[in-house]
Amino acid sequence: MSKKLGGEKKLNQTNLDNVPNKPGIYLVRNKGGDAQYIGMTKTLKGRLGQHLSQRDIPGAKSFQIRTTRSVSQAEKLEGNYIKRYRPPYNIQKKK
Repeated sequence: MSKKLGGEKKLNQTNLDNVPNKPGIYLVRNKGGDAQYIGMTKTLKGRLGQHLSQRDIPGAKSFQIRTTRSVSQAEKLEGNYIKRYRPPYNIQKKK
């Protein structure tokens, strides 16, 4: 497992083909490089492919990933990254 997010890659099918089918988190950025959405999933390749096909994050141009050993580890990291980057398409749940 890497300790940082991977390098930023353009959100296109060619780059998605190289994403691993592992659990992890992903950060989607806009043209200006600002974080738009942070998500976690049990299969990075499948989930990022859905974002690309559905175009559900307006202005999404690139992404970064970080694989994890488990979904529960990804859930914890997702919360930390959301607090750090405060992307506009993530909704903070009040406890």
